[in-house]
This record gives sequence, C-alpha cells and structure tokens, in this order.
Amino acid sequence: MKKYALILAAGKGTRMRTEQPKCAFPILGKPMVEYIVENLERTGFDEIVTIVGHKKEVLMDILGDKVTYAVQTEQLGTGHAALSASSVLEDKEGITFILPGDMPLMEYPVMDKILRAHGEMGNDLTIVTMKMDYPKGYGRIVRDEYGTVTKIVEENDCTEYQKSIKEVNSSVYVVDNKKLFEALHKIKRNERKGEFYLTDIVEIMHQTSKVNTFIVRNPLITMGINDLYSVSIAEKHLRDIINKTHMLNGVAILNPESVTIGHDVIIEEGVWIYPNTSIVGKSVVKHGAHVGPNTDVHNSVIEAEAVVRHSVVLDSVVGERSVVGPFAHLRGHANIGPDNRIGNFVEVKNSTTGEGTKAAHLSYIGDSEVGDRVNFGCGSITVNYDGVKKHKTIIGDDVFIGCNVNMVAPLKVANNVFIAAGSTVTKDIPEGSLAIARNQQINKSDYYKHLIKPKDKGTQE
Repeated sequence: MKKYALILAAGKGTRMRTEQPKCAFPILGKPMVEYIVENLERTGFDEIVTIVGHKKEVLMDILGDKVTYAVQTEQLGTGHAALSASSVLEDKEGITFILPGDMPLMEYPVMDKILRAHGEMGNDLTIVTMKMDYPKGYGRIVRDEYGTVTKIVEENDCTEYQKSIKEVNSSVYVVDNKKLFEALHKIKRNERKGEFYLTDIVEIMHQTSKVNTFIVRNPLITMGINDLYSVSIAEKHLRDIINKTHMLNGVAILNPESVTIGHDVIIEEGVWIYPNTSIVGKSVVKHGAHVGPNTDVHNSVIEAEAVVRHSVVLDSVVGERSVVGPFAHLRGHANIGPDNRIGNFVEVKNSTTGEGTKAAHLSYIGDSEVGDRVNFGCGSITVNYDGVKKHKTIIGDDVFIGCNVNMVAPLKVANNVFIAAGSTVTKDIPEGSLAIARNQQINKSDYYKHLIKPKDKGTQE
C-alpha cells in the first residue's frame, strides 16, 4: 500500500511575532519543518506533500526538491489547507499521514508505531490523541456510550461537559486517502470563525467508516510550536535528548544544561565540551578535541585534539592539534592547518594556513593562502579590500612577519622571507629577502619647548 505524508505549513504563525513563516523558525539552529521532513523520509513515505502559503518561497528554499508542493492561496483553516493538496493526492490509492509543520519533536519511531497501529486495527481514520489534566486550548475527543469516537470539538465550541474531557486532539491523523478527500469536500465553513476545520472529517467519517485513536503517552512528542516560549520548551527537550546521547557515547559535557548541540552534529568519543558552548549545523568534532567554554561552532569541522575556547567558528575547519582563542573569529571558509596557533582577537576569513603557522594576537588574515611555519606578529594584517574589490595575498613557507605590518593585496610573499615591523608592503617579495617598507625615523630636537608656549604674565591659573 502506498503511503503519503501531508504537512500543513501554510500558516503565518502570528503568535510567533517574527517576520519569517512559523515552520521556518529554527530549533537548535535548524528550521522546524526540516525535522519533520527528515523523520518522514526515514519512515519511508512514497511522497511527501507540503502545503505552503504565507512566504512560501522561504519554505521552498529550505526544503528544495525533497517534497512536492501545493499552495493554499487563502488562509481558510486546516480543512481548506488539506483540500489544497487535491491536485496532487486526490486520485491516489493508499493512506495519508497528516501532521502540522510546527511539530518538530515527533520522530520516526513514533510515526512507525502510529502507521503500524492504523493497519493492525483496520482503521479508515486514526486520530493521534493525548491525555492531559489541563487540556485548555485543545480540541476534545468526543465518544458515544460505546466508546466510539464521534467527533472532535474545538475548545471554543465545547459545552461545559465537553471541556472536562481530558483526551484531546494532537492534529495528527492517518487516513485512507480516497475517503479523506471525500470527507474534505463535505466540510462546511464554521460559522463562528469562517474557516473549514479539518477536525470535521471525524464526524463525517465515523458514520460510514472505522474511526479510532492512537494515544501518545508523552504530550511533548506532539507539541505544536505556537510562540517563542514553546520554542524554548522544544529546544530544552531536544537538548536533553541530544546531550544525553553524546555523553553515553563517550563525550564529556560539563554543565550540559548550558550546552547546545544541534540535531545533525557529529561528535566522536573522547571530546570535551565546556559550559556555554553551542555547536550546530552540519558540524563535526573529532576525537580528543576540546571545545569551549563560551564558544560558537556552526557548520564547521574541529579536527582531532584541537582546542577552541572563547571563540566563534563559522563555516570553517580547525586542523589537528591547533589551538584557537581566546576571542578568535574564524569565518567564511577559513581552513586552519594542523599545529596552528590562532590567538586572542585574531580573525581569519576565507583563508588557508599550512602546518605550524602562528598568529598569536590582534591580527587579520583575509582572502589569503598562507604556507607552513609562518609567524604573524602582533597587529599584522592582510589588506584585502581596496574599496571596490577583494584581492588575494599568497604567503610561502617559513615567513616571519613583524608587528604592525600591512600587506596590501594583491601580493605574493615567497619562502624564507622576513618583513620588518611597521612595514607597509605593496610589492611582491622574492625568496630569502628582508623587506623593510617604512620611512626613516627623524628626531626633531627641542620640539617640545617650541610647541608649548610660555604662559603670559598675569595669567591666572
């Protein structure tokens, strides 16, 4: 039997109070809708259809060709959103798994269980529900005297008795695809809100089809993200799971409550992660590395036995046994070679360094190729921007760069070169040379007494 997934992701998410679509909002550095699609892919659906609407180009840019798209042109409720997929799904045989695009905590093992239960019970419609002691805001599962589900009633439409019901709707369904669209065409607009409720398919289908429930024990799994507070709850839940998994796999995390590790991060055993550290994106941290404290790593590779502390590493690589920080900034595909020292207040951007290179403090290395065993003195920089274009600096092996040297690109510095402190270098330097590019010092005698005039007589202090 064919299996289809339908993600409802067309809403604005006004309670989030952000400019971007709700389903694109990041959870631990990754858009929440990406979690859903990845779990659906692992569950093995034949096709994933995403309903987009508000700022649809943002979601389409995130998901690319992983899904099929259908557009909800007007925001007329969840029933109208599901019906927007009719051009893609209506004529297909099989079952459809429906879930909101703001449910990042539902992982593929739970999806598998729901699908298996749907088949084993022979249901036409399975409603995923949960039991809550304080169910305010959720649609209630209404049953008849025989325990059969007859309908779902939204909070604002409930009677006082129905408000006391503790079994509530999670907004996740598994349904026979043909019967789904037959029911969707019969939904009537809600008089109070003027919308078409997807929940109305329950009352329509229970009369002729088998409707049942699958109860999820942990409500967090089906928690929808509706505001920034719920983002923090979801992140804490994911953070605890991720950190625990890494620690059980041999990663030492000090004060794990303060450490954020993204869902896609790979960390080898023997790594130490220190407090107030964030490692997200497609980052990899290899055996024996030390990261933190107070460090941000995003989409980067920290090689074996490297040390990164009090620093920011974005889209970059830190080589084996290299030491970065404190207060260093690597960005824009910086590739730091092995046994480097990138010290305090050093920035490296779009550059590569060879083995054993050192920039201990207060330097900028931008758009450069740097060889082995190069020493950058304090305050030395590559001047890569002329006000219009960026230019490249190429530095060979065994180069000594004195303090406060400006290397104005485009520039080539050959092997075994010495550059005197305070030089501003604008011409290529041949191998084995000493480059001095500064004015001769001039001392003007008695300058002070000529600059400071004697006070006029009678002048009061």
